Amino acid sequence: MNYETIKSFILFVLVGISFLLSFILWTYQPKYDLLYDTSYVNEVDVGGSEKTKNELIEPGRIIFHKDEQISGFKKPTERQRFFKELASWVLYGYKETEAEGKPSSDRMVEIVFPSNIPGDVITNLFTFHDDVSGPTWDFDRVYITLDNDQQTSELIIISADNQRQISATIEKLETYYYLLSNIEDETEITQPFTTFDFGAETIYLPQEKTELAKKTFIASTIEPESFVNALFASPSVVTPNANETYFTDGQRGMKIVQDGRRLEYINPLQTSSNNVETIDLIDKSMNQINEHKGWTNNFLFERVDLTANQINYRMYYEGYPTFDGYHLTTIEQMWRDQELYKYNRPLVSVGNLLNSAEKTLPSGEEVVEKIANSNVLEHQNIEDIRIGYTMQYVEDAYSLTLDPEWYILYDGNWLSYDSVDFKGTATKKGGD
Repeated sequence: MNYETIKSFILFVLVGISFLLSFILWTYQPKYDLLYDTSYVNEVDVGGSEKTKNELIEPGRIIFHKDEQISGFKKPTERQRFFKELASWVLYGYKETEAEGKPSSDRMVEIVFPSNIPGDVITNLFTFHDDVSGPTWDFDRVYITLDNDQQTSELIIISADNQRQISATIEKLETYYYLLSNIEDETEITQPFTTFDFGAETIYLPQEKTELAKKTFIASTIEPESFVNALFASPSVVTPNANETYFTDGQRGMKIVQDGRRLEYINPLQTSSNNVETIDLIDKSMNQINEHKGWTNNFLFERVDLTANQINYRMYYEGYPTFDGYHLTTIEQMWRDQELYKYNRPLVSVGNLLNSAEKTLPSGEEVVEKIANSNVLEHQNIEDIRIGYTMQYVEDAYSLTLDPEWYILYDGNWLSYDSVDFKGTATKKGGD
């Protein structure tokens, strides 16, 4: 092979390499989808905490039935302490059967949750001796029966549709029986309850008047920029508008409304909406909020809407739910195609106490009588009646007030009892 042939061969190889590099350059498609990977969330801390399922799900009432007497805890904190103790009791002989109806025992504890709870979480709420898997159905009430003669006790969970039930026995009963008997008769921590029996389920209310304080607090705030790092995969490409009330990475958006008091996030890339199970929705939502320590103040699970894949949490103060007309007491999420689609939440929270003043609320008997004797509210649409706090933001003072009131859950909406004109119409005040 002579010198000219070698040069021609080398030139041919170089031209081939040049064509190959040009082809690669023109056909290369960068993976921009990694930039917009909606499953990725930066690990940041917005100033709250992380929570587990048993911290997010609590009963709204624990009622003691003794013959014809009905009683419950005076303070929600006592109820929470008792439920924590109850959750540690070891249960044996787990079995699932057809439902036999509400237990008819003369001695019974009834645990009422604010909403339907997925059966999968029973292993988070109670302690079973055996390795068990929760049922696929939902429930909202749990019963503990006590047999005076045989000194036996059984825990019974009935499905929300009253078709199935779970039962398990409580051992070492002497200790628990003594505890339950003492709580029933302990007037320092329990009080008589009355009932509202006009709806689908019995609603329990404190019989006597309740003394609570109206309190004013400093309004703590969260900087919106904290959520840029929490909700956008690539914070460096996120741009705010001139007033820093809207942030976008070109596809997802985060809007700050109500003068910086509320955040509304949307990911319009997610358009499909295949329904997921309640437990999956709770897990996804809880983990997503945990990743940025987003539980500011005490939020508890409230409800899910499986048709929209939506989950709601409500803020509680000292065991009482809080309400307002501007969605500053709720965290709401919607999920689509296994990814976060919408996320709405407050950017204000309860800070240090400034002052308080005692307030007396009407007795449960008065509330029940007034509702029962009025035609303003259709009784079958009343789902719950509870004491809660109305939260108001005082803009000039950068403070929050929590004002105790009775609330009525009517046809899916919370109404302030004081806002209902029982001789006329009901107007929504303070609820959300």
